[in-house]
Amino acid sequence: MTKRYQEKSVLVNGVKLRYLDWGSEGKPPLVCLHGHTGQAHIWDEFAEAASSAYHVYAVDQRGHGGSGRAEDGYARDRFVEDLAAFVDALGLSKFTLAGLSMGGWHSLLYTADNPDRVERIVIVDIAPEPNPESAASRANRPPTPMEFATLDEAVAWAREGNAWASDERLRKDIEDKTKQRADGSWTWKADPELFNRPLPDMTDPELMGRYWKAVETIPCPILEVRGSESGLVGDETLERMKRVGAAFDWVDVADAGHVVTVDKPQEFIDATREFLGV
Repeated sequence: MTKRYQEKSVLVNGVKLRYLDWGSEGKPPLVCLHGHTGQAHIWDEFAEAASSAYHVYAVDQRGHGGSGRAEDGYARDRFVEDLAAFVDALGLSKFTLAGLSMGGWHSLLYTADNPDRVERIVIVDIAPEPNPESAASRANRPPTPMEFATLDEAVAWAREGNAWASDERLRKDIEDKTKQRADGSWTWKADPELFNRPLPDMTDPELMGRYWKAVETIPCPILEVRGSESGLVGDETLERMKRVGAAFDWVDVADAGHVVTVDKPQEFIDATREFLGV
C-alpha cells in the first residue's frame, strides 16, 4: 500500500522533531499529538481518514519516536513550547488539535495561552484530573520492561495489558515504538528517562489546576473521546468539564482502552467524524 504521508523534520527549541505530513495542501491544518512514551503512528488510520478534509500533521514529541531527546527535560511546559514553535515554524496560523493522553494536556495548555489560534480540540482519554481508583491501580502496576529478547516477546508483553486491539494493530504499534539493538534485542525508541516514573499531572494540584482553568477559559469546542474500558477519566470529571467548559462534549468508544486510536481505529474515526466534519 502506498504511503499517504511523508516523513519530515523540523528543529524547534534545540530538538529535532519528526512528523508525518499527510499532505492535503490547501486544507485546514490538524495537528495530532500522541501520549506518554508513544509515537505519531498511533494516528495513522485517523490521519488517513481526516486527510480528506484536513492537512494532517502527526508529531513525534520530544524524546519520543523518531524525534530527538531533550537536554532540558520533559516538563509539560517544554512540550507546549515545542508545539508553539512547531506550528509557528510551519506557518500554521489557525488549526485544529487532537491530543491523546499527555497530548491532550499539551493541547489544553497551548490553547489556553493561544485561544485565537485553535479552531477545535479532540482530547482522547485524558482530563484535568484522573479517576482516583484508576490512578491508584496504575500506581501499583509493575515497571515497564526496558528490553525484550525478541519483538514477539514485546508484543506478548503489550497484549497482557491490552485485550482490545487486534493482533495486527497491536503488533504494528509495538513495531512503531521499538527498535532493534546490534545484539538483536529490542528496546523502546522513547527516551529511557520517560519510563517508570510517576507523572506529576496525576497528583500535582498546580498542574491539575492549570488544566481545569484551561477547560474553563478555552472558547473553542472540545470533544473528549474516552475508551470505555480505560477507567482513567471518571464520569463526574466529564460532567464537571461539561458544566464549566464553553462547548464541551464527550463520547465513549466501546471495547477500547486508553489508546483508543490503536484499540479501535475505525470506531475512533466514526466518533470524531461529525465534530471534525470529516
